[in-house]
Amino acid sequence: MLTASFEYKGTKFEGLSEGGIRTSIICPSLDFMFDFGFINPDKIHIGKILLSHAHLDHSCGIPYYVSQRSLRKLPVPKVYLPKALEPKMSQILKLYSEIEDFDYQCELIGLDFGDRVELKPGYFFKPWESFHRVPSQGYTVYETKRKLKKEWTSLSSEEIRNKKDLGEDPTEEISVPLVSFSGDTKIEYVLENEDVRKSKILFMECTYYCDKRDVNRAREWGHTHFDEIVAHASAFENEAIVLIHPSKRYSYRELNDLLRKKVPPILKDRVSLFLPPKS
Repeated sequence: MLTASFEYKGTKFEGLSEGGIRTSIICPSLDFMFDFGFINPDKIHIGKILLSHAHLDHSCGIPYYVSQRSLRKLPVPKVYLPKALEPKMSQILKLYSEIEDFDYQCELIGLDFGDRVELKPGYFFKPWESFHRVPSQGYTVYETKRKLKKEWTSLSSEEIRNKKDLGEDPTEEISVPLVSFSGDTKIEYVLENEDVRKSKILFMECTYYCDKRDVNRAREWGHTHFDEIVAHASAFENEAIVLIHPSKRYSYRELNDLLRKKVPPILKDRVSLFLPPKS
């Protein structure tokens, strides 16, 4: 199966995203994936899933993923998800465990919007409210660095050492939104969240691109239409905007043609489609 890929300054992403069919976007270097809506045995080693919502094109691979990791005796995976989904997903996994007569090992972690979760040294993420038809959330992954506090910049090296010897920390954490993932949502997810707009990379759901389904129809089903992105082009401060989740009503050629024809100049060099090669 051909998969799409995207790379930004050394951070690589791979996966597939097709509206109503499957969505999973993997970041190997940070050991996580956004959603698991299709089954790829080669990715079982990825240790964390950041689940946006429970529609099957985003979640159907989770029981297989948990079962395979248990079977292969890999470390217990962590599945982060909207808090409202935690009890129901727990029931689903319990039933699958009983059906298979095999003990599933998984840590389900329901999150509130804005919760901070450490990902690995130098990185954490937060979930943000999204606007879909069912409980849902998107995610922003932050990169952190330590920076000398402003009030310390005028001190000599010896004075800084003396303060450190007294147990004082001369640095403070600076966090930068690296990548955001919208999941399925109306465009309000971007418009109402500064960190999403400022993320260096934005994986943005865009299901419809023309009058095959108009804006009102997209909003009715909790999705974003490309015409809305065009209308709010100035709101996007991202360095790279990667459009995901296109409807299967479009061929890959149509998607490329529509993007080329409709993208405004302000977005032209920043927007791309998350499609497999040679499509």
